[in-house]
Amino acid sequence: MSSLSETDIDTVLDIEAASFPSPWSRASFEGELAEKTSRSLVIKKKQQEKQDRVIAYLFFRLLEDEMYIMNLAVDPVYRRCGVATFLLEYSLKLARRYSSKKAFLDVRASNDSAIKLYKKMGFCEVGRRQRYYLETREDAVVMVKEVTRAADQDIQV
Repeated sequence: MSSLSETDIDTVLDIEAASFPSPWSRASFEGELAEKTSRSLVIKKKQQEKQDRVIAYLFFRLLEDEMYIMNLAVDPVYRRCGVATFLLEYSLKLARRYSSKKAFLDVRASNDSAIKLYKKMGFCEVGRRQRYYLETREDAVVMVKEVTRAADQDIQV
């Protein structure tokens, strides 16, 4: 587990394009890397004689006593293998270490697989942002999870 670096952005842009109808731009990722409250986690696959390749990433912000999950994506080849669950669990444990009490996220109302994952992880729908996504006018589902002490067992930070 590591943080995203500038050299990872090209691979991340490929995963982003395969994952979302309106993907983040290079400038969006660079902006998150520069943001003081932002944290990133990446999972990389070892490759012989090449730089390790990012297969999944998660960006989140820590503000006061809250965590806000900004972006999570997994390379299509590695989906449904527990990678996103692992990233979420790890990030929630880190957030607790930084005294976060709640974690928030927005997800497209049509993203059934992500909503199912978030519910499995203990997130609950608390509202909707009507026509939030400009390019499709789709609603965003707002979800929240209590970040509990039990979440920070067995983690080395």
